[in-house]
Amino acid sequence: MATYYKYADREASSQVNWSEITSNMVNSLKEVQTIRDSKRKAIDDATTELSTTLSDSPQGEHKGLNEFAMTYANNAQEMRLMQDQLLKSGQLKLKDYNIGRANLTQGTQKLFNISKKYQEHYKTKMDRLEGDLSATQEQWEMAEIEGFANFSNHEGYINPTNGQVSVGKLIDTKIDGKSVVTMDRTPGSFLTVDQLNFSVSDQVNKYSMENFDEQIGKFADTYLTTNGAYSSLDDVRQMPGFDNMKKNIIESQLGSKRDVGSILTNYVVMAPNGKQFTFTRNPEEQDENTILLVDDSTQPGSGRSEPDFSGKIGEAHKKIAYNYLDSQLEKQLPSKQTTKAPPKATVTDKTEKSQIGLVGLWNSLYSEKEDTKRNSIVSSILESEYNKKSENMLRNIDFVSKNVGTAEKPIMQDFMELKYENSSGNRTGNNAIPLTGNYEDWASSGIAIHGIENKTKREVGLTEDSVFGGTSKSLKGTRAGRDEGRSNPTMVRQQLRAMLGNEENIFINKADDKVATWLQSKLGPLGFTFRADNSWNNDVMVKYPGGGDAEYTLEVGNSGSAKKTKDFLDFIIPLITNEAADAFIESGMDISGGVFGESETTETKKKLPGT
Repeated sequence: MATYYKYADREASSQVNWSEITSNMVNSLKEVQTIRDSKRKAIDDATTELSTTLSDSPQGEHKGLNEFAMTYANNAQEMRLMQDQLLKSGQLKLKDYNIGRANLTQGTQKLFNISKKYQEHYKTKMDRLEGDLSATQEQWEMAEIEGFANFSNHEGYINPTNGQVSVGKLIDTKIDGKSVVTMDRTPGSFLTVDQLNFSVSDQVNKYSMENFDEQIGKFADTYLTTNGAYSSLDDVRQMPGFDNMKKNIIESQLGSKRDVGSILTNYVVMAPNGKQFTFTRNPEEQDENTILLVDDSTQPGSGRSEPDFSGKIGEAHKKIAYNYLDSQLEKQLPSKQTTKAPPKATVTDKTEKSQIGLVGLWNSLYSEKEDTKRNSIVSSILESEYNKKSENMLRNIDFVSKNVGTAEKPIMQDFMELKYENSSGNRTGNNAIPLTGNYEDWASSGIAIHGIENKTKREVGLTEDSVFGGTSKSLKGTRAGRDEGRSNPTMVRQQLRAMLGNEENIFINKADDKVATWLQSKLGPLGFTFRADNSWNNDVMVKYPGGGDAEYTLEVGNSGSAKKTKDFLDFIIPLITNEAADAFIESGMDISGGVFGESETTETKKKLPGT
């Protein structure tokens, strides 16, 4: 019994419930059939929906529009039938069928609605145009849409591979020798309905200069720098890091490609080739004034367009926009320079300035190793204004070398010999000025040349690089001036000092017309012209060589003084040219004794005072 029981138990547990399996299988098949029926119904519904859309294609009195719509509807029906047949025959996958059918259905709806949508947005676009709110790109795209609305030479096309709908321009072309009307495949001659649909409602705002002005306003309102005691400049361009700040501001305004396009078309307007900036969708038409429009890289497939500033031409376009903003920024940055006239230089100031110039010349000799340059420096010293105005003018500088040792043990040392107009001031022979390689001694020796005794001032420009430490360890042979006699310019200057340098030789209480006549008789041959101003000022106006129409004012009469006469003397002496002095001396004239009011005959020459 036990064995049979257990056997009977095994039989019971291993039996298959075919009734349940049959029921489940029938249910599964019914479910599959239900799904298939559902899909078939969805396909049929999509087909019906598309057929309804096509049968409701827009009709009206516009013959071109009617033909456009009917032609497209016929093509779309053919496309629908082809899709259905390929699906049912198994040649088209369901996934591909659904994508193609969706593109065809949506594209058809958008195509038939574009005209309605255009009318809805037309007023808005016109209001934006009149309000100066829209960029040129928006206006160009609207004009492009109007061009595609020319139904007589445009047609709707369906991409057979994916059902995508486009509108393209019709052209005549030759195929196998026959003339055939087909779609123009040149970029810009056809657009997808998504691009057309987006362009109708797309708003491209004109670049706002107000935003740029706000950025410029973040610069400091003022940045003051001083240029000496009498001039200041208030200009933020002097601010440290200004160039980088300016660059960052400009580049921040060029972050949007549409803004760059607006700057070019709405503000710059004219390209370097003299033509107005415009747009194109054809890469082959992009040039110096034509900006290329491409699909927005951040929203591919949306129909949104943006300018392309890559490549050589695109980068050149963007650089033009950068330069425009740069120029606008510069125009708005203020720059104010404030100057005040420095105090009028006194005779003492002018003299010291001339002396400082001589310090530089003298100290440059200390390290100059070329003979020609050294001689040129010495000549400049003799021709300096300070020397010409000195009471005893230096006329010769000569550097010599002397033995300060013994005949058995010679020691050579440089000396500087100086000769003046009044020979009593000469420093020659045993009275010559000794020179050493020590820069402090050199600066001290220069006092005889420039008269600056202040140690700091007389050492300006000196370096440790001395001529005495080079291959040429001596200044011997460096010289300038004339040893024999005085030059004609020197003699004329001597006569002038004798005529006007006397404390008593002044024009106090003298009438301006008489002073002018007297000075003209004396100094006219030297190129000067004198006239009375015939006013209550009682001045004599002096035109001088090289001055053109400019005139020097010599105050006489009640305003005259010995100092003003001395200033006049200092003014005219440097203006006497060598040619005028030669002619003057060769004529035999001598004005050294001609005191105002006395005889104008030639006077005996007087010797100059010593140093």
